[in-house]
Amino acid sequence: MDYDRIRPVRHLTGILEWWRLWPKRGSISRPDWTNWRGYLLHIPFTLLFMVLLWVEAMMSRDIEHTADVLLICLTTTALGAKMLNNWKYAHVAQKILSEWSTSDLFELRSKQEVEMWKFEHRRYRRVFIFYGLCSGGVIPLIVIQPLFDIPNRLPFWMWTPFNWHQPNLFWYPFIYEAITIPIVCICNITMDGINWYMMLHLSLCLRMLGQRLSSLRHDDKKLKEKFLELVHVHHRLKLQSLDIENFISKSTFTQILVSSLIICFTIYSMQMRPVTQDLPGFAAMIQYLLAMIMQIMLPSIYGNAVIDSAHMLTDCMYNSDWPDMNPRIRRLILMFMVYLNRPMALKAGGFFHVGLPLFTKTMNQAYSLLALLLNMNQ
Repeated sequence: MDYDRIRPVRHLTGILEWWRLWPKRGSISRPDWTNWRGYLLHIPFTLLFMVLLWVEAMMSRDIEHTADVLLICLTTTALGAKMLNNWKYAHVAQKILSEWSTSDLFELRSKQEVEMWKFEHRRYRRVFIFYGLCSGGVIPLIVIQPLFDIPNRLPFWMWTPFNWHQPNLFWYPFIYEAITIPIVCICNITMDGINWYMMLHLSLCLRMLGQRLSSLRHDDKKLKEKFLELVHVHHRLKLQSLDIENFISKSTFTQILVSSLIICFTIYSMQMRPVTQDLPGFAAMIQYLLAMIMQIMLPSIYGNAVIDSAHMLTDCMYNSDWPDMNPRIRRLILMFMVYLNRPMALKAGGFFHVGLPLFTKTMNQAYSLLALLLNMNQ
């Protein structure tokens, strides 16, 4: 079937390629640490911005001010970890995407498979657009509002070697943040989108494999060849899952560590901020909170889809026409079903299984930290 199997992710890889966070097409299959344009793009903006935020947070003596700084400081720190991860492992993901789009093993061979791909791609695009709007919608509310405040204030508090409260010096850090914040936002949502798509596509391939296993019939003259090909597909998916885990493991682990803190500090800042006096700021915090929740919820959903799709393969194999097959094929099927009992799951940092329980644990941690902060404030 003539359908682009990785259509939603092509634009995302193009964006990251321009920002030098993704290897060029046809490049060497190893990390490129001579990526000087990438360093020139991100060190003056993303990494320097992160350092200035941390200095401001460490010099702060007010818990409310510290919370305001940390909610963006931790997000930028997670972005820095994702950038380093992409510079080291993006070639692995690029190789997998190339195999998915060109290999005959993963070719869509029925209308049902094409419709399944189209449906999931449409749903993924809608989710990603909503996430992008929640994240990008914060920028105009955060950047434009300070221009009308008297005295002037920066969109986000950060340390500067001079007193930016002076009118003649205010515009230097403001312009710097007005340039840096969109860069941080674009890179962050794009790298998140690619991580999520890798898990989504892996789950789709497992569902496709399950459909093909359940459609095996005893009267098919090429039964053995088809079955062995499906075993080979599963073997390739198993190896790809290990590579995908290497690609998403460290960035997802970093996101898990900071997400509960970010959600906690965001809700705390919203509660301490008078809503009627700063409606744009409150609306921006609502959008920011929603984006931060989606940052941990969506990988949990897609990771859980991988676990469920892999778990269903045994049932799909059992639903085939195996009782009427010859003894040799039945023995092969039995050995394959025993092998399928080994769970396939992606881990973050080698500790946490990426699934729905991870999301609930993160939200529980955020609630516990928020309750502790509120008790300290009283």
